[in-house]
Amino acid sequence: MRFARLVVHRMTREPLALLVEENADRCVVVSVRGPQAEVIDRGPRAAEPDDDDRLTQDLIGELAVRLGRRLARGEIVDLVDDRFRAELVLDDGTRLPGRPSDVLAVTVREALPLEVADSVVDAVGQSYSELGGDRQEPAREAAEQVEEMRAFLEQATPQDFARPPDAGEGRTPGAEPG
Repeated sequence: MRFARLVVHRMTREPLALLVEENADRCVVVSVRGPQAEVIDRGPRAAEPDDDDRLTQDLIGELAVRLGRRLARGEIVDLVDDRFRAELVLDDGTRLPGRPSDVLAVTVREALPLEVADSVVDAVGQSYSELGGDRQEPAREAAEQVEEMRAFLEQATPQDFARPPDAGEGRTPGAEPG
């Protein structure tokens, strides 16, 4: 699977991560904590981050390297009582259990592969396209509409607002339209 995007639940305002199967339409929606959502939103870390760009999650990968290991992948391994169970996996197979939002944050920051157990996808997988995953994010769409309006207004003249197209043509003054 791959991390596709963060969304905000319309009712609860809770951040959610959409994880999508490669070459398929199924996805898994995972609730993430606010701080981890901010980390995920920043995306993969720079190859040579300066001190201002380093996040707490970046220390996990750096610690693994200093101990002679490297992070191999993140996994969502199970669903127990409607709660995901997740693990970071080191290159030697060592597994480090963690909250799903923490595992996702480290996985995204380190640009690691992400796996979700088939049993989890079978239990809670949804259609990505039915969730609107293939559509633009509403905030991005709204921002594009604002930019289009700004571009129009920059070139508009007062005469563009003098009379709407077809206003008054073919109508009797005071008569109700059609």
